[in-house]
Amino acid sequence: MAFYDNIPESKSPDQDADENLVFRYNREERIKNAPKIVQDYYAGKMNPTKGLFKVLVATKFNRFMLFTVGLCFAVVLFVNTFGNRPNIATAAGFEFEMSSFCYDENIYSQIKVHPLKKSLADKNFAIDQYIKDQEKVFASFSFIDVDGQTLDKIQKSAEIEKNAFFIRTNSPDYDIIKVEAVVELLGQKVDLTSKVTRRE
Repeated sequence: MAFYDNIPESKSPDQDADENLVFRYNREERIKNAPKIVQDYYAGKMNPTKGLFKVLVATKFNRFMLFTVGLCFAVVLFVNTFGNRPNIATAAGFEFEMSSFCYDENIYSQIKVHPLKKSLADKNFAIDQYIKDQEKVFASFSFIDVDGQTLDKIQKSAEIEKNAFFIRTNSPDYDIIKVEAVVELLGQKVDLTSKVTRRE
């Protein structure tokens, strides 16, 4: 005789499957030790907050998360606005801002040059003398493709002016993605880099 012969079956084969099932369920007992929020939910006392802003400030944690997201957004905005931008530089009392774009299978690049306001306010800043002596700004443009190779180099210059002036050049587009420039003014040099903006 096998060992399992003495083990009684939970139900006889001719009984209905539901006859042997016994449910012992008491909701009050089950949630008696649950957190208050769970007890309120089962009692129907939970009133969901409506409105996006109300939800965002409904709890202390939500307010903290909203503050954190706002702070991160402010930091990113500040860095993008006032951070180090490779297309802008200053030297010898002037500011240089470089931009490049593609149009009609050509790359156009320009450097905007203008004296800083604080420089013009300085009595020792001899911009009138620079203009009289026909001092020049020299720029060496390098057009760089997707492989990092310099495909074209162009030298340009312009005389100093009291208001904003430009140094412009262009080159055929051979998958050029950025333009680098070395600008020299009154014995000082700055490096500028500008990504090429594609205009369809």
